[in-house]
Amino acid sequence: MSRRLPWIDAARGGALLAMAAYHLTWDLAEFHWIDGAVVASRAFHFLGHGIAASFLALSGYSLALARRARGKTLWRDPHYWRRWGQIVAAAVAVTLASYRLFPEAPIFFGILHCIALSSLIALPFVEAPVAVTILAAGLAFAAPLLASSLFDAPLWWWTGLSAIKPASNDYRPLLPWLGFMLLGVGLARLPARAERGPAQPFIKPLALLGRHSLAFYLIHQPVLYGALALIGPQAAIDEAGFLAQCAAQCAGSGVDAAHCEASCGCVVMRAKSAGRWRALALNTLDEAQKTATHEDAVACYADAAAR
Repeated sequence: MSRRLPWIDAARGGALLAMAAYHLTWDLAEFHWIDGAVVASRAFHFLGHGIAASFLALSGYSLALARRARGKTLWRDPHYWRRWGQIVAAAVAVTLASYRLFPEAPIFFGILHCIALSSLIALPFVEAPVAVTILAAGLAFAAPLLASSLFDAPLWWWTGLSAIKPASNDYRPLLPWLGFMLLGVGLARLPARAERGPAQPFIKPLALLGRHSLAFYLIHQPVLYGALALIGPQAAIDEAGFLAQCAAQCAGSGVDAAHCEASCGCVVMRAKSAGRWRALALNTLDEAQKTATHEDAVACYADAAAR
């Protein structure tokens, strides 16, 4: 009889679906099917954080459950090391692929890298008193407050203690993310934890998905991105062409070319931040957006002239 807890697998399956939806949104923006401001928004940013946190917490919870189920320390468990090796291999594959596809923002320490290293660090805490584990989680969460330029060299980016944030399409440094892994370990060892969730039929598909989480993680994005690549971009926006046309129209009115280029770049940047860049580029601004864009143009020109 399987010792797996269906609700844990279902929770992991739900996190996988959320991750797929997150990546699909990113892909849609990449192919211009939706406004790129969506994926640049704070809400989308924090959604990604929430999904990553759930994976790490569930991984920590599962570590503690595996320790109890097998009755021996995970250091001596071949199953643990086999799974750990699979995660490391997958992390390496993701890094190599990202350097080829996105060399400007490669994934050198993403969620898989963080899970692999955090699951090693968490092993002693599976045996430690719960209070010690929770305290360590709190310290991990607080550690980025000590971020310093001393850690700005690329060698230390994986720590999360750098004063800068490196460019990466998936950056989950050890700190503070280790805290979620340790929090999961601690929660699984609380006396009042639930052993089994209700056997609801609707959780079975999620549980099945959750039992194959690594395979789904590796496959889903190539499938989604590849499908959209076959369909092709929708009304792709030529930002360089827009800027060139804007600067030419501005210079045609007798304004210095350098000021025009700076003003147009500023207007585009503000439009992206406000979520109206696509409408501006495709000339579909509504009246309120036109007014806001005009105000941006005036402010941007004043800033450029003052330099």
